[in-house]
Amino acid sequence: MKNTKRGTPNFEILMSTTNNSRLEIDQYDYTIINQILDKRIQKIDAKNVWTYYQKGVTKSKNKALKHANGEICLLSDDDVIFKPNIDKKILKAFKNNPKADIITFQIETPEGEPFKNYDKEKHWHDIKSVMKVSMVEIAFRRKVIIDNELGFDESFGLGTNFPTGSEFIFLTDALKKGLNILYIPEVIVVHPKESSGQVWDAKLIQTRGAMLYRVFGWKAVGWVAIFTLKQHSLSNFSMITFFYHMLIGIKNYINKTE
Repeated sequence: MKNTKRGTPNFEILMSTTNNSRLEIDQYDYTIINQILDKRIQKIDAKNVWTYYQKGVTKSKNKALKHANGEICLLSDDDVIFKPNIDKKILKAFKNNPKADIITFQIETPEGEPFKNYDKEKHWHDIKSVMKVSMVEIAFRRKVIIDNELGFDESFGLGTNFPTGSEFIFLTDALKKGLNILYIPEVIVVHPKESSGQVWDAKLIQTRGAMLYRVFGWKAVGWVAIFTLKQHSLSNFSMITFFYHMLIGIKNYINKTE
């Protein structure tokens, strides 16, 4: 992430990091949220680096939104490598697609392979397609997000009882507000592919149930049934047990929010 040249002022990267005492960042304009969970770690004394003694990636993202100034913002974490000139690429994408409020891009592995199975053609997202989006693929017009009072549900994401699903909730909230979300098949960041794949343990299954209820309310039961049919074979659970854990997730979410 080293570079002596500052990026375009209208473009800003919103980065989350944890327990970091040193960051070498001069490539683009940044707002960095450093969550320190160990008070023995010295905070970073640098412009646009904000320290909070709390955990939770969605809390970090919301704090970044609060402190950001860029017209176009990209969500990021400290474990990605940025492709060259992503500021120009992302700003051009928004300029060429003025109706897009949010644009999602692609991740590449260090070996130059796609991080996941991506569509080859540009398209507008719907509620099904945003399920596949990762946090570090998301860029947006900050003013639109602020004006529509959008943010990240702090009940979800790493560091919470429901450690996944925050991107999906953020994007579905945006769709419900009438925002336009575009997918463009261009790589913007590099990240190693998880070699072990996704482990469908009870915690993850319950989190998916909670996530679906957060988005669909009681209509989530139908989505849970469909999700169980498609995904239960990836776990060590029977279909009935998988479905049961998803319902437990719904129950846990309701109990948490009452």
